[in-house]
Amino acid sequence: MSRLIHRWPGLIAGLLLLVLSLSGAALSIFPAVERLSSPQATAAVSVADVAGRIQAAHPELEQIRRAPSGRITAYWFENGAAQAAMIDPVTGQSIASADPHPVERWLTNLHRSLVLGDGGRMVTAAGAAAMMMLAISGVVLVARRAGGWQRWFSPMRGPLSGRLHVEIARLAVAGLLLSSATALWMTASTFDLLPDEAASPIAQTDASGRTGMAVADMAALRAIPVAELRSLSFPTPDDAGAVFTLKTDQGTGYIDQGDGKLLAWTDLTGWQLVSETIYMLHTGQGAATLGLVLGLMALGVPVMAATGFILWLAVWRGRPRIRGNVPASRAETILLVGSESGTTWGFAATLHAVLSKAGQTVHAVPMSAFDPARYGRARRILILAATYGDGDAPASAKGFLERMNALAAAPAIPMAVLGFGDRSFPGYCAYARAVTETAERKGWETLIPFDTVDRQSPQDFARWGRSLGAATGLDLDLVHQPVQPASIDLTLVSRRDYGAEVQAPTVILRFALPQAALWQRLVGCAPGNFVAGDLLGICPKVRLFPGSIRWLRAAATASSRSS
Repeated sequence: MSRLIHRWPGLIAGLLLLVLSLSGAALSIFPAVERLSSPQATAAVSVADVAGRIQAAHPELEQIRRAPSGRITAYWFENGAAQAAMIDPVTGQSIASADPHPVERWLTNLHRSLVLGDGGRMVTAAGAAAMMMLAISGVVLVARRAGGWQRWFSPMRGPLSGRLHVEIARLAVAGLLLSSATALWMTASTFDLLPDEAASPIAQTDASGRTGMAVADMAALRAIPVAELRSLSFPTPDDAGAVFTLKTDQGTGYIDQGDGKLLAWTDLTGWQLVSETIYMLHTGQGAATLGLVLGLMALGVPVMAATGFILWLAVWRGRPRIRGNVPASRAETILLVGSESGTTWGFAATLHAVLSKAGQTVHAVPMSAFDPARYGRARRILILAATYGDGDAPASAKGFLERMNALAAAPAIPMAVLGFGDRSFPGYCAYARAVTETAERKGWETLIPFDTVDRQSPQDFARWGRSLGAATGLDLDLVHQPVQPASIDLTLVSRRDYGAEVQAPTVILRFALPQAALWQRLVGCAPGNFVAGDLLGICPKVRLFPGSIRWLRAAATASSRSS
């Protein structure tokens, strides 16, 4: 299930996730830039000090806002026109425009809603949900491949695309989980799906009815450091009942404009604190360094998307196109295939071709499509099952055991199970054995005893074919030609022979490795870059004399447990 959850959201939502991750990575830079470019007030400066300086420069001041970066923005009227600017807290003077950078504004709109309004917000929320599913399922898959949670950071081997996919996932998954979870929370808040416990304004009768006190002299404002300020809204000067509204990191207060006294105070609720923390974690506002780290992790998404697609494409291409596959209702032989990487399908194609040549009608299908009700003319069911990890079902066999257990009675068609795996792993053919044991408990008739194929051995497969042929009365000569791995040319430079005189011939061969490109050395895939557990195959072109040969290397990885 983890693989299905991981695979399809990634393939279907791939482009959306690329847009969200790249725009999010770009946006992560702006909080740090804003922090570095904004003048900072000293710790001893109070809200009253800064408000007094700004009001002196802009008498018709309406509001002051302080961003988590320390940037202070003022809003005022001048000659009847609304004005806004970034303020130097030391002088109270305007120093820059209050408008965000056009690129930042466009990226924010793209990241939040794909520039499509509320409909786009719902689409990006779906993208965040897909990212969360990918991250959670990816964690499970990496732990399985590494051999358990305690081996989370153990070295990985295998194709470059697979190693890159896993290594980047190890580093980025925590950030992706955090970003997707906080994005979903913020979307729910935008659509009012979360409670909003805003502070209630005070009654007008609570005010003193006086006006005119200088903001710089108000004791309630002098007690608040400007570093805690979020906003200060000024009352209408000719409205004696209006008050100042002060918002800080701790809560919201109301201040009388006539005597500067604090009329009421409401602390932030726990829910508001959680919401604000989530906003900070997602945007980096107030945590610029964390924002940059999350932005770097988001850049791993394009790489994982590309390598994930390469891995999926390799499996898809590795599954042979079986010709002459008749419908299930007309087949004499039902061939059920459980494969992870696609190699078991190669054996299935060979078996299908030999059975068809022997005059049989054959229907080959993934084990996940097991449906005995459709096998009206079947005389036998053959199950070719690989094992994923330490005994799990391979990708194309998901749900098979559940369907078998749900049957009221075993099919009245004899069956045979052939397992594929690697004896060097403790879970050798464990899933195929589980299928066999479940079938036996259900009372399913066995055509021939359970057998296995070790490391894609053509000899094991041919031996099983002879047993199957004897049981069915068919001439089955299973000659399987596995797909050869990629190879490179090497030069044999010397040969030394030993042991012929004691009937124990031994040959030492020395080869000259080809020159590796710089990129091959950097990514660790240069020829001759061996590690313990690698498999080496030498295929001479003609004779083992000084000349050229072919060298094949297939790294032994955890995926070797499956076929």
